[in-house]
Amino acid sequence: MNRPRWSLALSGWVALATTALPDASPVRVVATVAFLLLCPGLAALWWATGPGPRRGDGPAALLAPVVLAGAVSVALCALVAETLFVLGVFSPVRALLALAVLTSALVLTPRLRLPRNDTSAPPRWPSRQGPLSGSAK
Repeated sequence: MNRPRWSLALSGWVALATTALPDASPVRVVATVAFLLLCPGLAALWWATGPGPRRGDGPAALLAPVVLAGAVSVALCALVAETLFVLGVFSPVRALLALAVLTSALVLTPRLRLPRNDTSAPPRWPSRQGPLSGSAK
């Protein structure tokens, strides 16, 4: 495993550890907000598509996954919060814990590589010879 995967997997646990700091601590606010806005989405995109673009791809290719990760992160945060509300067990620490577990699981589990589907030719079924097959004479 490489360093970005480990740092992304540990980011949620760092944000969760900062909840022990005082409420208005700048370190707590920055770590938690940065985690909630980017890390679950980056983990989901990394799991779905693999590592992002390279440095030589241009600014648009580098910015697009970050913007998409922000949107996916907000969606995942909303889904986790709604699930905890429906279950009647919502608290900010529980939501952070659930998102930290989700982020770590997405980053540390390998992607499932399915075989490619070759749809160029239809499958060959064995022909059945009988009274209903063929033309009637």
